Amino acid sequence: KKSKSPVRRHQSNNSNNNKSRSPVRQRHNRHKKRRGPPAAMTVIINRCDLWDSAAQFQPEEWVQPHTQHPGVHVNPYWFDPDVKELPPGIQTPKEESSVLVARVPYHMEHIQFPVQSPSDLVVGDVIDTTIPNPHDPNIVHDKYWAQRRRLFSRFDRGCQLDSEGWYSVTPEIIADHVANRVAHLATNFPALKQSTGPDGRPQGIVILDAFCGCGGNSIAFGKIPSHIVSKVVCVDTDRSKLLKAAHNASLYDIPKDKLVFVQCNSIFILKYCYKNGDFVLDQPTTTLPRHMPPPVMPTTHAGYPVGGLDLLPRHIDLAFFDPPWGGIDYEILGKNGYDLEKNMKIQVDPTPCEEVYEGDGDGVGDDFFDNFTTPKHHHMSKNARKKNFNKKTEGEFVNGKELVKLAAEATRSRVVLFDLPRNTSKASLGICALGAGYRGNIKLEEHYLNGRLKTVTAYLGSDYSGLINDSSVASDDGVSGDEA
Repeated sequence: KKSKSPVRRHQSNNSNNNKSRSPVRQRHNRHKKRRGPPAAMTVIINRCDLWDSAAQFQPEEWVQPHTQHPGVHVNPYWFDPDVKELPPGIQTPKEESSVLVARVPYHMEHIQFPVQSPSDLVVGDVIDTTIPNPHDPNIVHDKYWAQRRRLFSRFDRGCQLDSEGWYSVTPEIIADHVANRVAHLATNFPALKQSTGPDGRPQGIVILDAFCGCGGNSIAFGKIPSHIVSKVVCVDTDRSKLLKAAHNASLYDIPKDKLVFVQCNSIFILKYCYKNGDFVLDQPTTTLPRHMPPPVMPTTHAGYPVGGLDLLPRHIDLAFFDPPWGGIDYEILGKNGYDLEKNMKIQVDPTPCEEVYEGDGDGVGDDFFDNFTTPKHHHMSKNARKKNFNKKTEGEFVNGKELVKLAAEATRSRVVLFDLPRNTSKASLGICALGAGYRGNIKLEEHYLNGRLKTVTAYLGSDYSGLINDSSVASDDGVSGDEA
């Protein structure tokens, strides 16, 4: 039986019809040689393939090699938020033309793994239909429940999720991959070199995990050895989410002194608590915070401290963000249609709440996280939904461009990571990075799970120019291109 893999080579009797639907189709025929000086910002797209036990590809079915279009040179990374004039030969960051998108050459080697059909999957695999869904299907769709072990491999030990967490938590295999990238940065990037403690032992970096939710990424960061990552500050406005995250962390045996759970608005922490990585809320200032967070009753849950601002460390080195995107209807904006400045709105003083959405579709397949369609109770046309996406009018908000700038100003190393919608405009991301002071290049990593694009993560604050400029450099982790 032929696989329905979306990355199969498109075949046609018409030799002139070469429009493959593969996400990694050869693009060099569509690109013209770029002339003129290098762009002020290059968004480097790097594909990463991950596989779990639900992979259903035939062994001979692999994507075509992709080579970068000629004439592209990427400037090295540097950071200067106050730069007035760029060096000679570099475009000024005033228009979209100053942002270039370049894709890392890609080739997948042959990989041996067993081919399974849904009927062959047994207990212990990421897909399990043997246990009926105990939840209201209007809150937790059957297909989400069947793939619960994709979210947490230890789900059967008692992992906890709320209605929002079922569709927003990062699948464990992807969260672990991002954590491995962070560990590599922490050990190789000079701005993140670990300091030495009083006992002479290396001290790991401190990570701020804003909008931590039920703890998928926090747990992955907690798995990193303590001499590389010493502390993970998990922030969310919803106390129930923090308690669930602490409980879930305990099931993975994360050290109790490594994670702290802070109930506070992440925007407040970025604006008023940290400057260049140092804690400044207790320092004299002429500008008082407009919204002071309410007092939080400190407690210990599953062995981890849960409380308010008093749990914040004296410095942070790196920040990770999985911000709210504006709802599950974001794909209505179209391919590359999600503009960070226009479409992302984060409330500065939100009231914790939960929204209940209905799932879409029936059955179980490998399309989990492929489509989070709009709730079925809407009565608007497609154009109206697109026009009214995330149209919040009450309260004070921070958009995606402002969030990137706040994150850059708050961290010591300027290294920040963002989980973003798959249809994020690359030009929008590049413009946001330029506005925050980043120059040269950033990386946007596409996470393909079993050949399907699931999530994307932007990496700002490090140099990835070698991925394009040096053909001998296959990845930033020192591994082959198929592993990167």
